[in-house]
Amino acid sequence: MPALNTETRLVMTILFVGTVSGANVYFYSQYGLNFPYSPLAHATLFGLITVGSIMVLKALFDIALNDRIEMYLLDQRIKAYWERKSKEEQQRQKIKETYKNNPNFVPIQQTYTPEENSIPNEFLASLQ
Repeated sequence: MPALNTETRLVMTILFVGTVSGANVYFYSQYGLNFPYSPLAHATLFGLITVGSIMVLKALFDIALNDRIEMYLLDQRIKAYWERKSKEEQQRQKIKETYKNNPNFVPIQQTYTPEENSIPNEFLASLQ
């Protein structure tokens, strides 16, 4: 059960790819232009380096960090759920104590009164 929704994952992926691509542009402009290749070979090499580095870093992050992030977010949801349940239980206890300490409180007892338009049991028995 993933703790991140799809839109958050998409935004994180776009930011990740943009960051890696930007870093690759910088390093290729510093060091890659010294390679004695044609412009088409440079474009191909740059594309392969960009895609390869994105795939390698994404795989490493998935292995190393993805589960930790998911578990952290899931733990936060579980913690919030139990805090909410605890708060509800405390409110119930306060209400019970208020009713217990209030001498004017008379509990309403639910009693069943058959309606006039209801079918009597004798009629149902005669059908069988």
